[in-house]
Amino acid sequence: MDDAPLIRPISPPAEEDQAVRGGRTDDGPNDRATIRHLPDLHDIETLSARYVRQTFKPHAHDEYLFGVIESGVHAVWCRGTMNRVPAGTVVTMHPGDVHYGGGGHACGWCQRMLYVSEAGMRAILSDMADREITGSLDFTDAFHARPDLACRFSALHAVLHGSLEALARDVALDDLMRAILTELVPGVVPEDRNAPDGRIRDAIEYLRSRVDENVTLDELCRVADLRRRQTIAAFRRHTGLPPHAWHVQQKIGRVKRLLRDGMSAAQAAAETGFADQSHMARHFLGIVGVTPGAYARG
Repeated sequence: MDDAPLIRPISPPAEEDQAVRGGRTDDGPNDRATIRHLPDLHDIETLSARYVRQTFKPHAHDEYLFGVIESGVHAVWCRGTMNRVPAGTVVTMHPGDVHYGGGGHACGWCQRMLYVSEAGMRAILSDMADREITGSLDFTDAFHARPDLACRFSALHAVLHGSLEALARDVALDDLMRAILTELVPGVVPEDRNAPDGRIRDAIEYLRSRVDENVTLDELCRVADLRRRQTIAAFRRHTGLPPHAWHVQQKIGRVKRLLRDGMSAAQAAAETGFADQSHMARHFLGIVGVTPGAYARG
């Protein structure tokens, strides 16, 4: 296939690539991209981008690449074929897969990407399987037309890329990888049977006593004496919620009491470990149904 009509000449300067990789937001004409590095979460990187003028030179990543095209069309060469990849597509690439491309439509495309090292992937798989995994993943195809999975990917990636809460990011990564692997590599992730509870009640109490802290999943795992996936599952069984959602609910309960005692919303947000008042207010409205101000006046 002649791919020349699909791919525009490659032009972005090297320093622009470095700026995006370095964690800044780079705004070219109609192009926006942000990248986030999470060293405490298997050293992964997440990318959220809208590209119109962007073109990528032939390159490969050392990591596994998981992505979703949220809108538009991405024209990308991979594994010997030029592909026009539309919205609703989930992308899976192995370390070393050479690819390049650009916009497949005048309006460009929006994408979300997740980069996971081979060591990180083995750790994630071992946690899910409850045994040591030393092999590598094998995705038959690079592009998967899975609109439902793509929607879940986008929602979970948004948390992973943007949340200020460690537990929310931890659980989002676990849920995202579990969704991808369950649907695209059947048999890799075992079903939860005879799932252990460990000392999950101790973990629940640990989280309850640290309403003002940014607790991590690793902390809960140590208390519960369970793996990451086991801790999340046990927490759901005992509380009906994943750990981050349950912790936020406890925080909002504390905020309500503080507001009733006459504390300002800003002070209550700080007392309960929220990043700022607006961060707290978003959660408050989603759980209570009114703003903190309206609650205080009531």
